[in-house]
Amino acid sequence: FGLARLGGRPALVTFAFGHCATLCPAVVHQARATRLELEADWAVVVLTLDPWRDTPGRLPALVGQYGLDPERDFVVSGSVEDVNRVLDAWQIPRERDEQTGDITHPGIVYLVAPDGTVAYASTGGVEQMVSLAERVE
Repeated sequence: FGLARLGGRPALVTFAFGHCATLCPAVVHQARATRLELEADWAVVVLTLDPWRDTPGRLPALVGQYGLDPERDFVVSGSVEDVNRVLDAWQIPRERDEQTGDITHPGIVYLVAPDGTVAYASTGGVEQMVSLAERVE
């Protein structure tokens, strides 16, 4: 997956894993709610933090679990090495519990401009992200 797949659309990029029952669903749902509030054609991109369990075959179920639009949003995974390389490039701190597989991580959404640059990072709610997104458009 590359930002070129967005076709010049801005994106709300966040990080989550399918087995998370607390932070991840909330962050992804805030990103989705932000997209629904915006008039421009934003995409939601969720990069998995758990390539061990969030395998490519499981991604369509995660799109449904998060209530994303399969025509315009993406859940992205890959090999453990590739995912960790991408997460490192995005500077996402994380720690995996080897016993449970759960991953401790921040709840962050990056607002990425159509040219692929990160315009803003948000740990706030929908209202804050909408305000920031309107500055990108």
